[in-house]
Amino acid sequence: MQEEKHIAGLLEVKRNLENVLKDPEGLLPHQRLLMAGLSLGMQHMIELWLHKSRAIKPGASIKHEWLASEERRLKIRLAGALTKQLETIKNSDKVLSLARDVERDRNDIIYGAPLTSDRILKLKIEAFLELKKAVEESIGEALWQD
Repeated sequence: MQEEKHIAGLLEVKRNLENVLKDPEGLLPHQRLLMAGLSLGMQHMIELWLHKSRAIKPGASIKHEWLASEERRLKIRLAGALTKQLETIKNSDKVLSLARDVERDRNDIIYGAPLTSDRILKLKIEAFLELKKAVEESIGEALWQD
């Protein structure tokens, strides 16, 4: 996918997140769509990070499900889509750890029972924003203006 498409997807997720954060009813009414958006945004960030790092094979894509797997299995899956060793990409451990934090329990949050507290959603948002910072540090440019 072209970098422009990843950026457009990220901006859509950013707008949705901003709207959710402004809702006087809080995060809980947005549980499922918020989590789906954070997962989608994470996937776009990972692919954009790999494109900007010149590390992804042409036509390759990263599946969000990969980020839910344990670290060793994730690295094996990613290796098939990469043109260079993961360890040579700046911040790779931090970026992947944060991406896994965003993706962890995604399906339970989207398809499971309504949450009774917004604590988990706040943690997911924090991990997503930390991921953004780590990716920006790695590629040396902002993904979007805050």
